[in-house]
Formats: sequence, C-alpha cells, structure tokens
Amino acid sequence: MFFRASRITSTTQVGHLGRSVAFGGRSPKTLCALAALCVSSLGLACSASGGHDGQASNGVEETSGATGGGGSAPGSAAGTGGDMFDFDGGMMGAGGGGGEEACAQTGGKAEPVELDLVILLDRSGSMYGQNWNGATAAIKQFVEDPASAGINVGILYFPVDTPPDGLVCNYHHYDDLSVQIGALPGNAPALVQSINSESPNGGSTPMYGALEGALFNATAYKDAHPNHKVILVFASDGDPNSCPGNQNDIPSIAGLAKAALDYNGVETYVVAINGASVLNLDQIAAAGGTTKSYDVTANVAQFAQKMTEIRSKALACEYIVPEPTGNEPLELDKATVKHTNGAGVEKEILQVKSAADCGIGPGWYYDDPKKPQKILLCAASCQIVQADPDGKLDIFFGCKPDIH
Repeated sequence: MFFRASRITSTTQVGHLGRSVAFGGRSPKTLCALAALCVSSLGLACSASGGHDGQASNGVEETSGATGGGGSAPGSAAGTGGDMFDFDGGMMGAGGGGGEEACAQTGGKAEPVELDLVILLDRSGSMYGQNWNGATAAIKQFVEDPASAGINVGILYFPVDTPPDGLVCNYHHYDDLSVQIGALPGNAPALVQSINSESPNGGSTPMYGALEGALFNATAYKDAHPNHKVILVFASDGDPNSCPGNQNDIPSIAGLAKAALDYNGVETYVVAINGASVLNLDQIAAAGGTTKSYDVTANVAQFAQKMTEIRSKALACEYIVPEPTGNEPLELDKATVKHTNGAGVEKEILQVKSAADCGIGPGWYYDDPKKPQKILLCAASCQIVQADPDGKLDIFFGCKPDIH
C-alpha cells in the first residue's frame, strides 16, 4: 500500500501543501547537512608490532612511529622488513620479519545520532480516569526527566472533536502535531501545557486515520533530517473503529507501520493501556519494527518505566560517520572505534561485519558497508558505553581496525 509523505514547510512543521511521494517510493528530500564530528585533526601515528612469521599482535595501536626490522626510518614507510596492514587487522610482511609501518589518524569524539520522538496519544472517552491520569503523568515525567535532555519530542492526540468535514478518520486531521517536534528540555513546558489542556472525551477510536497522519508527519521529518532517528510512540486503550471499509482491520493498520518502516526507517512503538487488545497492538508494533507492544494493561503506573525502556532501546548506541575535514574522502575501511571509561582506561572495540556477527560479544559495524552513514555498537558494547556516563567514545580514521 502506498502513502505520500507530507511536504515539509520548515524544519519543524509539516503543512498541507501537498503529498508528494509514497512511503514506498523515492522522496525529493530536503537537503540537510550531515552532522559531523566537531573535532580537530589529530596527527597521531599508530603502529602494530610485528610478531613471528610476519603476523601482528592484535590490540590497540600505539601512537608513535617505529622502525621496521628491515631498517625503515622512524615514522617512514616500511623498508624491506616492514609490514603493511591488511583488511583483517593483521599485518603482512613485505620481506623480513618484525617490521612496522606508521599510519596517520584523524578523528575525535563520536557524535550520537539525534533521536526524534512523535507521541500519538488516545484521548477517547474510554481513557477517562486512571488510564488518562497515568498515561499523561508518565509522558510529563518523561519530557521533564534530565535523562531525556537532547531528545526532540512532539505530540498529537486523537480523535479530533467535530472536524469540519465530519470525518474523524481523515488523516489530514492528524498530520500536524499539537506541539511541534523540539529539543528537550526547552520543549518540555509546551508539551506539559498541551497535555494539561487536553481531556479524554473523544467519541471514537479512529486508529487508522490517526496513525496514518502521524506517520506522514514522522516520515516527512525523517526526510528532512536523514541523520536523525525518528520514532512514533502510539498509546491506546481501545480497538479501532469509525473508519471506512477495512480500515478498522488490524492488518490494514499494521500495514501503515510497516510502510513507514520500509520507506525511511521510522519505527512504531506501541503502549497498550487497560482495555486494549494486546494481541492487536502487538501486530502493529511488530510491523513497525519493535517486536511487540509495551503492556501496561495491568498497571498504568508502569507507563513511565516503559517510556524509559523505549528511550534506552531507541538510543541504542548509533553514531554519525563524520564528513571529511579536508578534500580527501574518509578511508572507511580504516576506521577505529575506541571507548575510554570514566577512569581514563582506553580500549579498542573490534569491528564486525554486521549486526548478525555481534553474537554476545563486543563490537561495532556500519549501517551500510557500501555507503555507511552510521556506526552502530553491538549490544554488549552498547551496554558498557551506556553504563558509563563519564566515559567517551572516539572514532579515528587512517589505520586498519582490528576485525573480529
């Protein structure tokens, strides 16, 4: 099924100027400068010590030049006994044993991918009371939490009351946000004020139209900010109704989430509130790339914890591949990722080919080996980095990495 993404009228707002392309097609994306690492070029020299039979001992490269066993000058290209890096992170002898070759590195602190979050909240009459109070308290807690600082958040509610065309399922009523996406904590007061001004007195649950409009907004925002991660958080306590034809069928609604995911990677997270069919909402979450819904049907007070879990999962250690600082392109096959913990101990993280090669061990990989835009950490490395707020992650280019 095709959808046309909303045209962007600014970097923070989606207007009604038209629907130009389908989720499944190619979009004339708003040009956006790739976020780059703010670093100074570091004239580092790294070397790998030659072992027996011309093999290198894998490890963190030293930052000084050294002479090869065959007699190259310090910091110069290898002589007869010098070595050169291969793509597997080892070294290949060029003649004798034990030589070394220096390489120049540039780079610095890794810049994480920005997270943009659109909240779609059910305000139908069945949400009245504990469901509404618990859900809104959790969202306000989330946007005011210091741990959410730097996340960009906007919000939208459904259903609309008495739309002018009388069609509560018309997606046009849901593709402009009640509060536009903005960075926390600066956007928190507007979000809290908006939530406080809403009431759960809607007369229907037009899930299809609301989700379609919200995903138009989210995918268009992603088009305008290609280096960001954009997600939708959809929270409801009911089953769909009030839409025409098969638009009240869960497979049709789940198809919207899948189309957005396939189009430009917008994920749909779902929170199931008391009264909802968890199995139905699980289908929407799975289609949107998030496996299953976050179930708070037994206790809406768990909503706040689920928002924290969504934040942790969505901020899963993704970092921007920087633009080159000079005229030369980055040597993407010569990237080294290093984590320095809060105690100042530096350790190189080994490269793996893809997420499938992570297993339970540490590692990092490119999102796209041919045209990488992001560096992603394997789960084990991500947990270490996230658990160490005083640590830092650095990305360097110019020396072959250790390949796991």
